[in-house]
Amino acid sequence: MKFDKLATNHGFTLVETLASLAVFALCSAAIGELLVAQIHMENSNAFGTTAISLAAKELEDLRSLDYPSIPATRTSTATVGGLTYTVTSTAAFDQPNAGMATITTTISWTEPLGAKSYAVNAIYTDVTR
Repeated sequence: MKFDKLATNHGFTLVETLASLAVFALCSAAIGELLVAQIHMENSNAFGTTAISLAAKELEDLRSLDYPSIPATRTSTATVGGLTYTVTSTAAFDQPNAGMATITTTISWTEPLGAKSYAVNAIYTDVTR
C-alpha cells in the first residue's frame, strides 16, 4: 500500500525546473532594464532641475542691474556636479512695449542621454523714480 502512494507523488522534472528558471530569467532581465532606464531618467530630471535653478539665478542677476545696464547678449558657463551648463541670455529692448525688455535665458548642456536645453522668458521694465 505504501508503495502505491510513493508511485503517485511526483516531484518537478528537470524540464519543468529549467522552464521555470528561463521564465524567471526573462522577467528579471526585463525588470533590470526598466530599473536602469528609471535611473537614467532620474539623473536627467536632476540635471534639468539644476538648469532651471541656473536660469533663475541668471535672471535675478540681470534683474539686479539698472535697466540701461542690461546687456543685449550675455553668455557664461557653470559647472555643477561635473556637468557643464552654458547660460545664454538675450535681451530684446522695447519689446513688447517701450521701456520693456523681453529677456530670454537659455540653458544648454550635454548629458548621457544627449543634448538638452531649457529656455525661460521674462519681461523687465524700466523703473524710473
